[in-house]
Amino acid sequence: MQTKTQTTQAPRSGATADLPGPLPALQMLNQVARSLGWIEGAGSPFVAVVEGVGTLLRADGVAVLVRNESGAYVFRVATGGLAEWSDYTLSGSASELLDTLHFRDKVTLFKRSQRNAWGREFLLAAGMHWGALAPIRVRDQKVGALLVNNRHAVHVRAEHIEAFENLATLAGVAGQEERLREGLEDLFMSVIVSLTMALEAKDPYTEGHSVRVAAYSEAIGKQLGLNSATLDLIHRSCLLHDIGKIAVDETILAKKGRLNPMEREKMDMHVLIGEDILRPIALLHPLLPGVRHHHEKFDGSGYPDGLKGEDIPIEARIMAVADAFDAMTSSRPYREQLPEEDALVELRQAAGAQFDPRVVAAFEQIYPAVKRTLENLRPRPEPATEP
Repeated sequence: MQTKTQTTQAPRSGATADLPGPLPALQMLNQVARSLGWIEGAGSPFVAVVEGVGTLLRADGVAVLVRNESGAYVFRVATGGLAEWSDYTLSGSASELLDTLHFRDKVTLFKRSQRNAWGREFLLAAGMHWGALAPIRVRDQKVGALLVNNRHAVHVRAEHIEAFENLATLAGVAGQEERLREGLEDLFMSVIVSLTMALEAKDPYTEGHSVRVAAYSEAIGKQLGLNSATLDLIHRSCLLHDIGKIAVDETILAKKGRLNPMEREKMDMHVLIGEDILRPIALLHPLLPGVRHHHEKFDGSGYPDGLKGEDIPIEARIMAVADAFDAMTSSRPYREQLPEEDALVELRQAAGAQFDPRVVAAFEQIYPAVKRTLENLRPRPEPATEP
């Protein structure tokens, strides 16, 4: 296993940590179990388990490792002294030991002074001298492991071992909850994206618009150095950003001339309608800011809330640039498409007023590569002919 170099002051020799008695341990288990029924938002369901382990064993570092399809173990959640190992993958001898842990199907305790394989592989942070591992299993499947690192030795009693095993069981429940959550989110997304695609397919001028905006936006986010979770949020928000147009009259959407004030007001409502469509689905709440705010302007003159500068969510600032570029370079009922170079000039001129300058600069940098990828995705409808 690869190791990391750390320097930390060693603990006092012979020091031990006092652990909670049976009643506090039982109360902690009950609290963790109850919390799993109230999982909302973007937080991991493993967090309650990790906090419970920290309380039970006075842990200096706690981690949940999840077994992936290749048989390696990924640090799904890691806190305290193990926080730097978050998202790290254990393979090789460490992975084999965790498989052995599942075969033993019981809690394993280890110390650095024992100089055994467990201590070498799983006392990961510098200054850690005592550790514990519990297998996480679901219906006889190897799901992962619950890991503790402590700077000081602890005196565990039977009730602590039992509670630690129970927390590992709850971690398995949390994993199932997470998979169920992801499945439901994918289901909701697929249904609503299908509705959006159906809406766009009715109009050759907008067909594929959301897919292109998503591709542009994700590439911009990568150029800006955003993390994978934010990139996924941006991608999904883009696919749904115009869902509110389902409620806008088709005569307005297809109008060839300039919209009058009443029609413009109805068109502008699509961001609020889209938010209202998605709001009842709690799993899609992270997408609401992008859907609501993608027509805000960097100088505060946009809608619906007149947000300004970095008060506008980053996904909305990115989406605004991608959305405008795709609209300008696609034929619409009221005008012909602009050449791509002219559209880039328009973005550059509007940077600082309509658009975030950093986002515009990032788009200019990535556009040549994205153009090659998307050159066949934009329909080129024939101009309408007069009867």
